[in-house]
Amino acid sequence: MKKTKEEGVTLVTLVTTIVIILILSSIVTNAGKSSIEYAKFTEFKEELKIIQTKVNELNSNSEINLGNQLTTEQKNLFNTNTISNIIYKDKTEDEKTKIQNGFRYFNNKELENDLQLEGIKRDYLINFEYRYVICYQGVKYDGNVYYMANQIDDFIYNVNYSDKNKQKTCDFEVNSVQEGDRWKIEVSNIKYNGYINNWEVKYRLDEEETWSTANNLVFYVTKEGNYYVKVVHGSEVTSDPQLVSIP
Repeated sequence: MKKTKEEGVTLVTLVTTIVIILILSSIVTNAGKSSIEYAKFTEFKEELKIIQTKVNELNSNSEINLGNQLTTEQKNLFNTNTISNIIYKDKTEDEKTKIQNGFRYFNNKELENDLQLEGIKRDYLINFEYRYVICYQGVKYDGNVYYMANQIDDFIYNVNYSDKNKQKTCDFEVNSVQEGDRWKIEVSNIKYNGYINNWEVKYRLDEEETWSTANNLVFYVTKEGNYYVKVVHGSEVTSDPQLVSIP
């Protein structure tokens, strides 16, 4: 009588199959985690670029009264070597104190309301004078935790502070046009190699000594004569006066 050979799954085959499935599952899981981590890191870099651009624009005004003063817990973030080695490099003790005291805390809602920056998901510490932007939570990627643009090799901004707005003069164009019984004087095309967007326009008649301040880059006069017009930013930056004859 012939014996029939029964085919079936052996224990070795079953164990091997399970091991292969676990290995493949682990690969897929790790690949998924890596993709999520990379996406968050890319999103973080875009946030940094958006915030840094805004901070660069506001850098000319170190008296910005926005955001909240830091709590003790938030100040402890500066104790990490990653951050302190960047913001305190080559600084004196007095400068270190000034830098830390200059930081303000912004959550994502305050970034939207105070700085008009929409779509930011994380909270940030910002020093406008030194142009430092720090992500409070940090973002983990490839085994490292990133807080600042200075940690990212391919980041487009060099945020190391170096004597903001060195240029002390600017240039501009000005024109006038009659509108009824008054003349409109308009300043445009201000040329300045720095981060200023809140210029003041000063003007006076030739025979006057006192300068008047315009509310914006366009103002109106009703008296005929020769007007001197200049553009300034506080006492830091000024232009040479330009002469505008009315009519």
